[in-house]
Amino acid sequence: MIHIAQGTILPVVGTLQVWMRIHPPQTLLKTDGNFGVKTHRAVAGFQKHNNLVGDGIVGRRTWDKLMQTTNAQTIDVVDGTDPSLVALEASDIRSAGGDPIVVYGMSNGVQYIMGQILARARHGRVALLRFHGHGNRGMQNVTGGEIYGAPHLAGISNDNFSQIAGTLAGISGIFLPYGSVQMLGCNVGGGSAGRSLMDKLANVWRVPCTAGVNTQYGGGSRTFRFEGPTVSGFPGGGDLASWGARMGSQFGNVSVA
Repeated sequence: MIHIAQGTILPVVGTLQVWMRIHPPQTLLKTDGNFGVKTHRAVAGFQKHNNLVGDGIVGRRTWDKLMQTTNAQTIDVVDGTDPSLVALEASDIRSAGGDPIVVYGMSNGVQYIMGQILARARHGRVALLRFHGHGNRGMQNVTGGEIYGAPHLAGISNDNFSQIAGTLAGISGIFLPYGSVQMLGCNVGGGSAGRSLMDKLANVWRVPCTAGVNTQYGGGSRTFRFEGPTVSGFPGGGDLASWGARMGSQFGNVSVA
């Protein structure tokens, strides 16, 4: 249900690094969100310790083992109004053992989806929440299919943020402190509008929120990763390195020398 490997620089890598520190064989690893050589070795060690192929790549089997070991959750939301999103991304998630929340076009769909997420989530145990749907700079569609002509409050955007902020805040308690959110629509993180939206969401949800700057593709491993550069917002400001260091200090204590 995920594809992260050496070279990936994302908040979810910080989550992974915290886990590599606290779970056998426990690696004294810097938590900076940067999947480098040491993280690769740590993942390979974890894989071998759990009788997995020690390739140092976090794919379905390794991620599933981490979900079991940490009692954590990954939740996917798919805008089902576009048939291609159901055929590609929802299908890929199911093939990888997931159970996506698929929602079709509706007015005030943001409120409906937040309710669906709350019903699915275990309080304080969500490591990763992902939204799959169309997007634009500073806007992620969630129940609207196409961007233009989407029904009322069918997306999360700068334009409607004041109307939906309270609704969004209703799921803030579901996350692990070092969890994160990914907006996988096209161009959502682009320009100043994209950065502004990520900052707002990070402060409402109290975990980092990331979006892609360019066009994003679905199908195969592309369903579970970003295409090209990303932008992230962090609760209270800061950047990936400072957030990661804080998470490692608070939650990634190790008992080995």
